[in-house]
This record gives sequence, structure tokens and C-alpha cells, in this order.
Amino acid sequence: MACIDTASIIAEFGGGLRLLAIEFTHGHDCARVYDRVKRELSRLTVIPSFSFEMHFGQDVIHCRYEGSDMEWEHSVRPYVAAVLTDDIIQRYEVSFIEKLIRERYQFREPNEREQVMELARDMLAGERPEIPEARRSVERKTVLYVAIHEQLSNRSVFYWNPFLTFCTGNYESYLQHLAEVVIDEYQMEQEYQTVVDELRSHVEKATPKMQELHLWYENREYFCLVDKEGNEWGPNQRLKYTESALVFEEGLHPAEMIISPIASIAPRRLYIYTSQDDGVIQTLRAIFQERLNARSFAQWNFTT
Repeated sequence: MACIDTASIIAEFGGGLRLLAIEFTHGHDCARVYDRVKRELSRLTVIPSFSFEMHFGQDVIHCRYEGSDMEWEHSVRPYVAAVLTDDIIQRYEVSFIEKLIRERYQFREPNEREQVMELARDMLAGERPEIPEARRSVERKTVLYVAIHEQLSNRSVFYWNPFLTFCTGNYESYLQHLAEVVIDEYQMEQEYQTVVDELRSHVEKATPKMQELHLWYENREYFCLVDKEGNEWGPNQRLKYTESALVFEEGLHPAEMIISPIASIAPRRLYIYTSQDDGVIQTLRAIFQERLNARSFAQWNFTT
């Protein structure tokens, strides 16, 4: 690691400068971050006094600035912190989580580990809003940004590798928590898929207790199930036909169950009248597949 002599740099560039040096252990990290920072900071053309240079040793990035304290404190330095945050997240985050999943949680089989990582990447991108932790994924950026900005605020040299080793505790704690959430979610999804496969197998092999059923479904609380003659199947009748081995909605009151009684009846044709595509509809589609016929509410011809 090179030693930064701030006094000699000031002498070289002239007194009164605000200097920020970012020092690296490895030249390839320096070159990568330099390219990113240079590209991003080139957008600060509104600050003509800002300049950017790489140290000749190829392991230090120098930022020099001659503008006002206000611009430095509220524009340039926060912008540099944001750029460094993005680089660390892009370069290290996924590999850090993958290492946790492989070593701490013992997911050694490549295909299984890739499934877990696909879920992790989706959550980091905020693409799984049904999972609360995915909706909070932006917080990890804030945690890391605060740590970087604090380092930039307190010293004129930012030591890249020591920072990654010793100063990202809160950020890594968040990623460890996220990995735990990902593992739990993955295992629940695997259990869900196992149960769906069992119900689909039952529907395919069982003798139908009814040729067709019609489900009016507004949401989980507002639904109606009738046979082809229009006779409503209320809670008692649904419960009567529900097989205990086929209960999907564990924890729900029997009167609230939709999937379990329908799968137990195993109709040859299932007609669903809905505008929804929530978990209930997706699960019924996975179970009944080509037996399911989705319709609009306008096609409901029964009086209930």
C-alpha cells in the first residue's frame, strides 16, 4: 500500500486546495473505480473548479477541488460517496451473499444455489414486493452510503481495502439478515411447490367428485362456489368434501378454505370468474392446469 503524503500533493498542486485521495491495495480496483468515478463526475460540469486525476502509481485516485465549502460539503463529496456506494454494491454484494449461502448455509449444489441466488438478486432489485424485506432493499444502500460519507468527511484519504475489511459492519449485517430471509423464503417456496405437485398429482389421478365447479372470486374474503346446476357449495358442504391429507391452507378456518376443498373434489373442469391473479388463482392454475378455464365476471350465469 502506497503512503499518501498530503503535504507534498498540496505543494505540487498549490496551496488552498481541497484534496481527496482514494487509495487501493490492488491496481485493478483502482482502475475500475477510477473509470466509474471519472464517468460519473464528468456530469458535474456545473462546477468548473472541480478536477480529477489519477496518481502515477496507479493505486491512488486524486480528486482536487478549488470551489466553495458549500459546494464541496453538499455537492461534490456526497456525489463521490454515492458513486463509491454504487461501485461496492455492484462489485461485491452478490458475491458476498453467494459466499454466505455456500459456506454458512451449506448450499453446495450448484443448481440449488443458483435458485437461491436468483431469489436473492430479485429481492436486492426490489422485484419481490410481496416479501417485506424486498421492499426495504434500498435501505442497504443508505447504510453503506452513510459509512462511506462518514469516512470521506473525517479524513482526506479514503483507504479502499481497509474500509471494506473493517468499516462495513452495518452493511454486512444487513446482507447477512437478507441472506437469512432469502433462505427462509426459498425453503417456503420449495415446500409450497411440493404441496402443489402433490395436489396436482391427486387431481390428475383421482375420480372427480363433480364434473365441473364454478368459482366466483373477487378476493380471499369474497368468493362463491357452485356446481353446474347453480347449487351453492357453502362452508359445511366444502368442509364435508375436504380431505385432511389435502389441506393446503394450514391455519385457516375451514370456511375460509378455497384451494383445499376444490382440489379434494377434483372437478374435471374448473371455471373461475375473476379479475384477480393473486396467490389463490396462481395456485389453482398450477394444480388444475388445462382443466382450468378463466372467465370474466360478465360470463357468470348463476343466481346466488
